[in-house]
Amino acid sequence: MTRRFLNTRLVGAALLASAMTAGPALAGSLIEGTWLTAEDSEMTIAPCAEGHCGYITKIVVPRHIIEKYGDELEAIGTNFVDYNNKDPALRNRPIQGLQILTLRQGGDPWHYEGEVYNPEDGNIYAGFIEVLDQDRIKLKGCALMVLCQEQVWTRVPTQ
Repeated sequence: MTRRFLNTRLVGAALLASAMTAGPALAGSLIEGTWLTAEDSEMTIAPCAEGHCGYITKIVVPRHIIEKYGDELEAIGTNFVDYNNKDPALRNRPIQGLQILTLRQGGDPWHYEGEVYNPEDGNIYAGFIEVLDQDRIKLKGCALMVLCQEQVWTRVPTQ
């Protein structure tokens, strides 16, 4: 074996070992942060007792909600509450800061699974997140594992 070939193999093996040990830690840190949703609201995902939790940190009312409720929304102002919650005792809690994601790391370091609460209809769905890269994740919510919707969220740059 030539010296050059041996050095290339050793460097390659070292890089592979480094990537294998850094992968899971990096994946965990990749999901954490603030994400811009498809409707331009912001979600912050952080470690919690259950694994990772996602909280609404900036509310942007989707166009279809504005069109549906128009004047009623103007009367509310920015005091949005969890009005559609199935539990009447929770209907007055504020949407701002509301936890809507509860996730655990899945079978590999790039996938998370758990639950997604949708304040638009008050339902909880099976949820999955796939880390696409350091600045994009794909959220998928499913009812009965058959009817699914997905969105790609982008990382909000830190200032």
